[in-house]
Amino acid sequence: MRTEIRSGMSLTVTPTEQFKTTRIAIALIEPLNSKALTKRMLLANVLEAASELFPTQKAVAEELSKMYGAGFGITVERRGNVHILNCVFDCVNERYLADKEGLLEGAFAFLKQCIFEPLVFNGEFDHATFERQKKNLGFYMQTVRDDKQLYAALALQKIYFSDESQKSPSFGTYEQLEKITPKALYDYYTECIRNDQIEVVVSGNVDEIECEKLARELPFTKRQTFNGTLFYNQNPRLKVNEEDEHQPVAQGKLDLAYSLPVYYREDGYYAALVFNGIFGGLPLSKLFMNVREKASLAYYANSSYDSFRGFVSVQTGIQAKDKNATREIISKQLDDMKNGKITQQEFRDTKEALQNSFLSRLDSPANNLEQNLVNVLMKKSVSVQEWQKELNAVNFEDVVEVAQKTELQSIYFLDGEVS
Repeated sequence: MRTEIRSGMSLTVTPTEQFKTTRIAIALIEPLNSKALTKRMLLANVLEAASELFPTQKAVAEELSKMYGAGFGITVERRGNVHILNCVFDCVNERYLADKEGLLEGAFAFLKQCIFEPLVFNGEFDHATFERQKKNLGFYMQTVRDDKQLYAALALQKIYFSDESQKSPSFGTYEQLEKITPKALYDYYTECIRNDQIEVVVSGNVDEIECEKLARELPFTKRQTFNGTLFYNQNPRLKVNEEDEHQPVAQGKLDLAYSLPVYYREDGYYAALVFNGIFGGLPLSKLFMNVREKASLAYYANSSYDSFRGFVSVQTGIQAKDKNATREIISKQLDDMKNGKITQQEFRDTKEALQNSFLSRLDSPANNLEQNLVNVLMKKSVSVQEWQKELNAVNFEDVVEVAQKTELQSIYFLDGEVS
């Protein structure tokens, strides 16, 4: 059930007896903006760390402990053309407690306190909290360079996308972070509270009327709902762009980006899931079997499909001398799929694996809540039966058609040979 609480703010409640926990998310959604990515990441960390009532991380932890070991966290996420700051509270369902503690009401009160009463002095975030979280985020940003697989993925993203908001990491940049002050972040926080679209999502064995009552007590004012295009669509390049970089490390990285203009739940989406599974998305994929196992050219070889941005990325860890051979074998796997060279076993096993993965995610409260939020963004939900029906309806020709839409656009190579 989805209910509009006020303009720009809605509540979605999914009553279920499947879990013994209640999960609440308050999502702040805004159009993607490259200049705001770092502020949103830092804001999430600052709001999570302290508030007026719980001025230290220890105080926050103690309060959660009193609520039967509840969990609380604030994350950021990019979905196509929107950015989501998600405040999530997870607690045991009060129906399973001997003494009815009013945990649902307490959970909403806790979230309300953390979002609307941050630790602020004279119109600025508390300096000690701010500087500690800024330092922690800066340290994380700098250590990304040490995670070469992530480093290569971000480098590929940077050369593939033409839009600055899509090029940038979802957690922002160190250069932007250095310039943020306690006052600048607080000013941005007030903008978010005033303008971001608000989606409240509740999942668990809960009463919908009580959830609506508690949601209406959240003091968000009226605001606009995001009405832009959720999917990012980039026109394909006529020429593949390549970038080589050298760092003195033992393992090289060869990453490739392909355009695939097939989007979440739109025509061809389920065929694209099967295509990616056969290509490199699953343990027995063509990339894994032919690049890693048979040719022994890669430490890992896989692909991922971003259905909100219409692209497929391939990641491999290789010896620098094997760059050309690896690239040729990757290219052959895609050409084979474009030419219909897919075995019955590959096709059958991939559909079975995708279905098993989908069903296993239904057993996770976190995944259920995330799916509910995606349904809100899409303004449409798909039942388990509909999802299975759509996947089962995918045939060989559908997968080949998706493969033929896949075009190589960018190549990033980290030459890791140590001299």
